[in-house]
Amino acid sequence: MDYTPTRHTVSFVRPLTRLRVGKQKSIFAGTYKICKLAANVPDLVVYEGVDRPIPDVEHFHGVLLFADISGFTSLTEIYTQNSKKGSGADHLTRTLNGYISEIVDHILRAGGDIVNYAGDAMLALWRERRKELSEILTLAVKCSLNIQDKCDNKETEVGVKLRVKIGISAGKLSKVVMGDEESRYYALIGRAVDEVRKAEGLASANTIILSPNAWELCDRENLVVEKIENERAVKVRYIKRDPHFSVDDYIKSFGRHLEYQEVGVSRRTIRKTSKLLPNVQLESVLRKYLLKTVLLKIDDAVPLDYLSEMRPATVVFVNLQFVENATMYHQCQSIQACCVGINNEFKVYRGRINKVFMFDKGCTFLCAFGLPGDKGEDECANALQCAHLVHEFTKKLRYVSVASIGVSSGPLFCGVVGHPLRHEYTVIGRKVNLAARLMMTYPGLVSCDEETHYHAKMPSSYFIELPKRAMKGVANPGTIYQYLSKKHQKILGKPRISVEKEEDYPLLGREKEMKIFHKALKRFSSVKTRRAADCYQVIMYEGTVGYGKSRLLAEIIRTSQSEGMRVLPFELGKMDITEPYYTIQTMLALLLQVNHCKSYAERERVLLTKIIKPELMDDLCLLNDLLFVKFPISEKVSLMDSRTKHRTFRNYVIAIIKQTIATDTGLLVIDQVQYIDTPSWELILQMRASLPLFMVMALRPFTTEKPPCQAAIMVMRSQRTLYVKLPGLDPTIIRPLACQILGVISIPRELETLLTERSYGVPYYCEEILRSLYYTDLILLDPLDEDDEDESDAVFTFTRKKLLMSPEINFQTMQTRKKSKFGSFSGVEQQKCRKVITLDRNASKENQQFICTIGETVNLQEITIPLTLKGIALAQLDRMNTTEQVIVKCASIIGHTFTTKMLRYILPEGAEQKLNQSLISLVKSRTFECASRTDEGFTQPMDENEDAHLLLCFCAHSAEFDEPVHEDDSEEKEITREKSVVWKCKLMRFCIALVHETANDLWLKEQKKTLHMKCTKFLEDAARKCNSCGEGEFIYQHRKMVKFAVSESENSVQKRRDLYATVSHANIRSYSPDRDNQQDLPSKDLYPSTSAGLLTKRSKSVIGSNVSKYSDQAPVIQSMQIPAGSHDLEFIEKMDTILKECEGNNQLYAKDCECKPIMDSVYCSLVRHWMGAGNVAKTVFYLLETAAAALYLSNNLMALSYLTEAENILNALRKGIPPFEYADLSKNVKIYPFEKACLYSLKAEVQLGIGHLLEAEVLFKKSLTLLNKKFPTFALSQLVAYIIENYKNSKRHRDKEELTGFTEGEISPGVSQQIRCLSFLWQIYCLQKYTSKLPAMFTILLEVNIAEISNNEFKIISAYIDSFRCYHFVGLKEKSAKMEKLALRKCLALNKNQEGLQMIGHLVCALSEMKLCSGRLAESIEYGRLAHKIAGLINKPNIDVWIIPFLTKALLLTGRLGDYVELMTYMKDFSVSRHNILGQASFYTACLDFSLQEGFALRPFDECLAFINGVIDDPIIKSEKNLLLVLHSSVALWYSRLSDWNKARPAFKMAKRLVVYTNASLFSMYGYSKFLECQILVFRKALWERQETVMEVYQQTKEYLREFKQRCNTCPVFYPRLFHLKAYCYMLAGQVGHANRLLQHALSFSNAHGNVLEENWIKISQEAWFTEDEEAVPENLWVKAAKSMPTWDEKASAAPNARYILQPILDINELGMDESEQGKSDLDVVCIPY
Repeated sequence: MDYTPTRHTVSFVRPLTRLRVGKQKSIFAGTYKICKLAANVPDLVVYEGVDRPIPDVEHFHGVLLFADISGFTSLTEIYTQNSKKGSGADHLTRTLNGYISEIVDHILRAGGDIVNYAGDAMLALWRERRKELSEILTLAVKCSLNIQDKCDNKETEVGVKLRVKIGISAGKLSKVVMGDEESRYYALIGRAVDEVRKAEGLASANTIILSPNAWELCDRENLVVEKIENERAVKVRYIKRDPHFSVDDYIKSFGRHLEYQEVGVSRRTIRKTSKLLPNVQLESVLRKYLLKTVLLKIDDAVPLDYLSEMRPATVVFVNLQFVENATMYHQCQSIQACCVGINNEFKVYRGRINKVFMFDKGCTFLCAFGLPGDKGEDECANALQCAHLVHEFTKKLRYVSVASIGVSSGPLFCGVVGHPLRHEYTVIGRKVNLAARLMMTYPGLVSCDEETHYHAKMPSSYFIELPKRAMKGVANPGTIYQYLSKKHQKILGKPRISVEKEEDYPLLGREKEMKIFHKALKRFSSVKTRRAADCYQVIMYEGTVGYGKSRLLAEIIRTSQSEGMRVLPFELGKMDITEPYYTIQTMLALLLQVNHCKSYAERERVLLTKIIKPELMDDLCLLNDLLFVKFPISEKVSLMDSRTKHRTFRNYVIAIIKQTIATDTGLLVIDQVQYIDTPSWELILQMRASLPLFMVMALRPFTTEKPPCQAAIMVMRSQRTLYVKLPGLDPTIIRPLACQILGVISIPRELETLLTERSYGVPYYCEEILRSLYYTDLILLDPLDEDDEDESDAVFTFTRKKLLMSPEINFQTMQTRKKSKFGSFSGVEQQKCRKVITLDRNASKENQQFICTIGETVNLQEITIPLTLKGIALAQLDRMNTTEQVIVKCASIIGHTFTTKMLRYILPEGAEQKLNQSLISLVKSRTFECASRTDEGFTQPMDENEDAHLLLCFCAHSAEFDEPVHEDDSEEKEITREKSVVWKCKLMRFCIALVHETANDLWLKEQKKTLHMKCTKFLEDAARKCNSCGEGEFIYQHRKMVKFAVSESENSVQKRRDLYATVSHANIRSYSPDRDNQQDLPSKDLYPSTSAGLLTKRSKSVIGSNVSKYSDQAPVIQSMQIPAGSHDLEFIEKMDTILKECEGNNQLYAKDCECKPIMDSVYCSLVRHWMGAGNVAKTVFYLLETAAAALYLSNNLMALSYLTEAENILNALRKGIPPFEYADLSKNVKIYPFEKACLYSLKAEVQLGIGHLLEAEVLFKKSLTLLNKKFPTFALSQLVAYIIENYKNSKRHRDKEELTGFTEGEISPGVSQQIRCLSFLWQIYCLQKYTSKLPAMFTILLEVNIAEISNNEFKIISAYIDSFRCYHFVGLKEKSAKMEKLALRKCLALNKNQEGLQMIGHLVCALSEMKLCSGRLAESIEYGRLAHKIAGLINKPNIDVWIIPFLTKALLLTGRLGDYVELMTYMKDFSVSRHNILGQASFYTACLDFSLQEGFALRPFDECLAFINGVIDDPIIKSEKNLLLVLHSSVALWYSRLSDWNKARPAFKMAKRLVVYTNASLFSMYGYSKFLECQILVFRKALWERQETVMEVYQQTKEYLREFKQRCNTCPVFYPRLFHLKAYCYMLAGQVGHANRLLQHALSFSNAHGNVLEENWIKISQEAWFTEDEEAVPENLWVKAAKSMPTWDEKASAAPNARYILQPILDINELGMDESEQGKSDLDVVCIPY
């Protein structure tokens, strides 16, 4: 058959289902293992696969084709940097192998044999007799022309063009096989090899060059060529005729001695060896040519695609140049010797030879450290040391003239490259090219790049910086170093520890470790005998890479030297362990101060001055070898045998140290003590007993491969050694640490969350993540701008004597102000920040301050792991066996936290059988741990029973598993015990998030999709609300509307129950956009949101607690007297009777809610898994469900993150682009209008919750439009629509005067969503300023009509509740009363089951709120009491969550302080037990309120302030504008009353910004009232100090008063406070009459409301303002009591409350000039920080 080129596109990466070999036509290798082995080696090796002596040389003639592809390096870099997390290797593999396969396909079809792949190039061979080379050359040329025609100039999806250039040569060749018994390598040698490389070098893209020898041997008549100037080689243009050569016959002529599978014509393969039959002998030979990593995958029947990944690794190129007279035999011998030498040196440190090839009259070995399965610590140091040893070895080879080695480290593509039938495992990347160029540019040396030099962590004396030279294809290589090892010169004494303490930059998070050091050192110095049981002489700090050991030692050195101690600090290196007594040598050199001496004579002179005792002078010759001196050998020493001399030497060293240190305590500080040599350990062990030397050491954990020597073990386990294992830093330290590293004063919250999650408390991880983000411009460092000032700034900083400040003072004040923006309210100055030198690009001024910001369009959740950190995690993964690796990788798909049941479900067959023992092993290695474990602290790793506590499980178990997992200490029972232990943990998590993320990135796309799909099958049946909440969807009948409902079977119901049982005992932390901010309990309405006082629909569905017998813990609120004859009294009496009857009914007590763990473990996971599976419709479905669940649980920010993601998906679909990485758009993706409506309505709820009313209104209207209920836009159309709806309502009520009965009609999801949207929309219209009543009235009427038509009783009652609330807020009291009575009658008619009582609870909560707003405090308390009682009766804490804020305000206003304190204490316990941040914030707000209003402290002000400073940046708190207003206003008011204006200013300015977001709701008014009082105090300050800005402040104050009065129309309860504060303004202005009248108005309102708090305060003001006798003016007790305010428990029964008095006249105490300030000049006052 003649060769006919056929375009055959094939992707080497294929879905798992396509990897099976069946009846389908496939070009993949055969089903037998030998076929897979043969695919990794050329036919040249397969056909000669006999075990011959090595080195083996075979001679033959042939044609070589060398194809070099340009663009692969750029492609690798782009995919490494720009691809989303986890997809770079997958895309690169597809692109690279898709292109190479097309080229190789042409070569294989032409009968060529791929000898090897050299990075982005390949070498092909046609073997033939010399006389046939002419036709073979024509065939090779035709093949090359077809490659250029079909494959050149290919555009990739990332914009990189792939080009190919080809060189061809022919002639005599030799195949050399080298290696040892375990591994074999091959290479081609000959002139043709050199010529083909030169020919390719002459070629440019899309050209073919024939070497001179090939041009001589080819059929010149058939080729049209073009000559190259000054070269014998020629460029081929085209051929005239096809070659007369049968490719089929050529292929059949080889390998006839082997047996092949029978294949039909239709399944003819293009490579003969892909159909080999099993051959044991051949298989054993072929296995020697493959890397261990590849063999493991083939043996486990795992597709080789799984090996493809981007990973950090170290590349070593070794090049041998031979002497001119070396024959081929001599070259082969040298290559063999070098190959064996490299193998022997490299395999100790897991280095591997990847390829051997001959070019440019030399032999090159491509080696790599850190390949899959071979990753280890100190990789760069190991590579350099091995390179040095090989370089030294090659110098001994007779026929090697020059040996050159290049080493580089960094990100590489490591994987299988090539065609499905012929491929190889190789490494590709910029660092590979760099190592190759280093090898050729710096001949005769061991050279390395800057990254290798940095990560080797070796002393600078081991390296010499090389001059820069131009390197082909390498731009900006950085600094290049020559590695010299330590043998090039004698080094005496190590330099000090590489990490030194930086002044003014505190050591963060290591206070406990420093305290341990100081305590131990103090004890050691004070005890005379130093042998006491509690006297430690050695402290050892253990920590893995990056835990901050060196910085801790630097701090110890600094503090010790500042105290005058003699400190001997030094750091050891990896190579120091090989030199006997090196540690002792270094210590003596530092102690005797000979480390800087340059000659032996100088060292001798120094030693003679240091060693002065006569008995020591005689034996100075013992130091000759140790300190590099040449003292004459004494007769005594010369007569000693070696054993005696060794013992004498040790005693002599101890005597010298003892003489030098004398009686003072010396401090020896050694870093990296795992590198101490054994003789030094033995001497350290000996000298501890007799020397006053305190030792501090830092080390990495020893490994089983490199255990400590016996002397080291004895030191570590000694009673006089304190062994401390460094834990990760506390999460609260991450923020200041990041500020130190970046040199900024603030970082975004998102960045802090990312660092907390990914650094796992390890400082080095944090620094590397920041370094990676900074260099890729994902984070920016911007100069800090000064805040804009307004009138209040001038008031706060006013001084009577205006002075011009000097530039220095101006600058200092400006800097102080800048800090205050990010400082705390307490005025504590922040610590000084620093910049890491390598990041310090923007520091133009020494005192310039920066803040860190996140770049636009940057999603921090999608960033890749820095390769430096990935290498650490890969080292841990590579130490695992195959089964453990599979388990860890599968667990990473599930998430950071996972259940063992789900893990078992997704594991491949076979792995689950070993799951039990593998999990035990992974727990021991600290890869996994029980997720229910919460205890943290110091451990003692040198405890012999250390593993015992690791295997403890903290999950809730049944009785048969109550016994803890334990281990027998007997070694003989080890195997039996391992088999008998059953791992019982249900819920597990990764110990280190870095390992989880790295393991997840190792999967390829198709593998991930398959596993994610399995996860969805496991979880989807459990995607429901919990049992106590009805087991429905969070969006009503969502599945029904999108038409892919999950069928309910007994199996699925049981699976859901099992999952509930698994997750109920622990809070599962899955990866969700805002998982750190998720609360254990719903918390939104514990402190009502921006629309609090109105917003109730979400509160109705807020979930309860996990605490049983909830009612037993709640306080009992006593009844209040209500006027007789009112309908309120009648309803309350009936409800008291009903609730008393229900008290004994246990069926009403609901089960504890489990919706929170279900949302975390099921819904959040399903979003991620469906996204990973590529199903867009299901992803949108669960994004909406999860957002609805988050709103159900009152987590606004979490809901917003999921809704934003869903909206981004819809926008991407609209544009026709994939919405996320794995999105499958091959099928038509349909998003239903109902889901779009839900998206808008849910997002509108979030916007309403954070105070964005206009945005919420627009979104609700969009949702209604999609639900076929378009909302009228203009006022006229609204009026017409209102008249129509009012007529419908009236007609319905006329036809049926009273809607009675209880119906549970199932309404459609669309109608339910309409009612929900309308229930929020009317609230927006009530809350908006300057709007008419019509929109709110129309909206609520429309809601009532739709609810009544739905015929669902609960919807009808909810609509009636909304209606009487709406009519109340728009001022229609008669309509409000009518709808209130109607709602009361309907609720009394409900069945008194759990659902009915919950609806009644919803009603009485609304009534309590409305009565409080109206000033009817007694009724508000009574309704609140009923709600509180119902909450305990049916175990629905959500009702308490809603009612407690209203109830406490009413109790405080009515003077029921005892009940108030009791209820607030209960609320604190209620919130703290559930880690509810909003509940705790509400409690501390109430504490501040109690102190400001009554003069007693529930909690000290400093504690309240500390809490506020701790949570002020919390995203949940930041979304609560009302809560923030109350917090900032309370703090500002506290300091303003004390006239501490410097501390009041930042809080007041923040409150002033928040006021613009407020509305007419109850709690918004509550915060506004505090701000208003503070504003009036600011006005008073400006007035008394006669400031120039007093009129501006006065006008501003009047505007705030006018605004507050307008809002009081809906909340009359605030009228007394309004008139009181307004009266005070008149008093300040001197208008006493107006002030008196306003106080009388305020007093009458207080009496009418029963507002005891305001009434008492008004009376105090009357006494203070209108008393003529100055001596009778009451004293301002609050100001005196504020500094040491009594607690409520300390309150004397007869003692009056210390209320604040609004002083009407100037008082020196009100100027804020305390004794410390009275002596200050005006200049000093101006410069006080604020």
